[in-house]
Amino acid sequence: PRLPTCTVYCLPMTLAPPIPSFTKIDLSSWERREHYSIYEGWDFPYINIGVNVDVTRLLAYARERGLSSYLTLVHTAHRTALSLVDFRYRIVDGAPVLLDHMDLSFTYMPEGSELFVNVCIEYLEHLATFHDEAQKRAPAQGRDVGVEALRGRWDLVRYSALPWVQYTHMVRTIARSGVDSAPKMTWGKYFAQDDRMLVPFSVQVHHGLMDGYHLGRFFDTLQSNIDGLG
Repeated sequence: PRLPTCTVYCLPMTLAPPIPSFTKIDLSSWERREHYSIYEGWDFPYINIGVNVDVTRLLAYARERGLSSYLTLVHTAHRTALSLVDFRYRIVDGAPVLLDHMDLSFTYMPEGSELFVNVCIEYLEHLATFHDEAQKRAPAQGRDVGVEALRGRWDLVRYSALPWVQYTHMVRTIARSGVDSAPKMTWGKYFAQDDRMLVPFSVQVHHGLMDGYHLGRFFDTLQSNIDGLG
């Protein structure tokens, strides 16, 4: 049976995590060199911007095809992040690098539990393939929190949802301040406004790697990708 809307799905990670492919940034010619250096050593060098995203088309698209709206939004958000080079920057061993590719993780609450688990999964370009594979393997992780699967996975974008709360702002936890440079995205409870369906959507990134302009471009592209579904 199809797992319910707003449930996050699990893909167990039983093998050693892959070694990400990346290119070291030449600081002498990098356009962000000065901006990057500003935030080195800051206690909390992160920015988090939240907006209400119009998901009217996404909800209709998922419903028409029998897909989870949550998985559909995870996939669309990740496709958007992959299309913007700034989201592929990371800080590794104290220096900026550019990833060739990003996979993702997201949270899942097993049926009958009030505790979430984390799941790592590779990104598959085709939405239906990604959805069906995740849905097929959803029960496999059980209640394994997924800490080991996340260890050392700085190549991921981390997704989470709070479908119980129509929040106005959300700040995510970080592994080590200034060292954890992976983007983190969260969204809350869908709500109606006039004849549209919206969702509060937050993106948290390392300020040394991108600015509010780049987050604005992400949200513009995300909305365009949602409106273009189907």
